[in-house]
Amino acid sequence: MEYKILIKLMVPEIEKSYELYVPVNKTIGEICILINKLINEDTAGIYPLQDKIALCNRFTSETYRMNVYLRDTNIRNGAQLILY
Repeated sequence: MEYKILIKLMVPEIEKSYELYVPVNKTIGEICILINKLINEDTAGIYPLQDKIALCNRFTSETYRMNVYLRDTNIRNGAQLILY
């Protein structure tokens, strides 16, 4: 898994958290789309597909820009992120 990192993702809207491997060679926007689809399928449609979502670091409150590659951020293995 050298091109993926493990993150802990919290989704306050549905009060659930996930541990996911995410690819480092994708943009934050592409990763958000993949995560959005995953959560929608996991909740059987309770969590609707959304147009505007963002990832935020749980500890620093930094919101990541959508056009930045994951490898160019400070997100590393074990990072705890919030989807909002």
